[in-house]
Amino acid sequence: RAFELEGEISRLRLRAVAAASDPFVSTILSDGLEDVPADVVVLAYHVIGDEIVAFVGARDSIQIERNCGSATTVARLLQELEVQWDRLGIGQQFVEYHMALLERLTRKVLASLYDELFAPLERLLEKTAGPPSVSSGSPRKVAIVPHGLLHQVPFHALYDGERYLVERLEVSYAPSAKVYALCQKQTSRGLDTALVLGVADPEIPSAESEVRAVARHLPGAEVLIDKQATSKELTGKAPGYSVLHLACHGMFRADNPMFSSLKLHDGWFTAADVLRLDLDGALVTLSACESARNQVLAGDELVGLARGFLGAGAATVVASLWLVQDETTAWLMEKWYAHLRNGVDRAAALRNAQLALKEKYPHPYFWAPFVLIGQR
Repeated sequence: RAFELEGEISRLRLRAVAAASDPFVSTILSDGLEDVPADVVVLAYHVIGDEIVAFVGARDSIQIERNCGSATTVARLLQELEVQWDRLGIGQQFVEYHMALLERLTRKVLASLYDELFAPLERLLEKTAGPPSVSSGSPRKVAIVPHGLLHQVPFHALYDGERYLVERLEVSYAPSAKVYALCQKQTSRGLDTALVLGVADPEIPSAESEVRAVARHLPGAEVLIDKQATSKELTGKAPGYSVLHLACHGMFRADNPMFSSLKLHDGWFTAADVLRLDLDGALVTLSACESARNQVLAGDELVGLARGFLGAGAATVVASLWLVQDETTAWLMEKWYAHLRNGVDRAAALRNAQLALKEKYPHPYFWAPFVLIGQR
């Protein structure tokens, strides 16, 4: 019966999409970008058949690049990238022995994705944003709005032949330009009140240490671990907190995004359950990893879960694009909150933590899975 209901939901979603006019174009053109911060360039992609179209926009201009990539080619490259991620799970001894080769092969795929999706836009990016500020030392700020299969692309980890984009850009993400602009308008609530939940098991033993490390950077945080981390506690306590951090298993559903879920102590908390929360401008981190491999499908379903939190009022959501390594995730999260506590903006703080982790673990599998969606 559940399968029948999910099938009906899928059919209704398809009908809704078919009946609507193109929401992407109306959002990017008619709504404009007047609410986007002046120092941010929005790169909004749209897939039309096999053609990938890109809109490069700032407050006062929008440039359009046709044929900036092939969906067929990107799909093939994403499959190759998935193979690279899979190789990291073969075994620790194999990975350590072949790490240099594995990193080189992954860079090759990320370089091909760069050539396909980003290289054609470098000229427009330079024209729209102007040269980066060398004197300030600040990287150019770019907000990526993916579409379709492009939600699976780690744009910040694309390789230009010399550097990863994260090394020269501050990258954030959004499900649409309008949502991005609305998130920027929300009042930032700081870090003074936080709810930190963690559910550890043999597959993610570092979840508990991650929760305690994160809480050290959030004075006054309420910590719920294992048996305390239930759906009832989350539903009852989430309203009023400015920060919500969840370290647990995640299951992402490409077929029905609203059935994507996080595993709390008493069961799965779905995206539909998330929509019932009242988060009112909160910062939400989904440090979720390691569910059954054949059930974890990166892409639009991730945005489906993130959209649940955005729909519940969150201003910023941090989530992962692929299965994450337990220990490196805990390290990344601790460093990210340390930067936040020191007053660094959210996107910059995540970038700083990723660059620091990259020094320890150069392979993108370890430092690049997490993306920041919404308010920078």
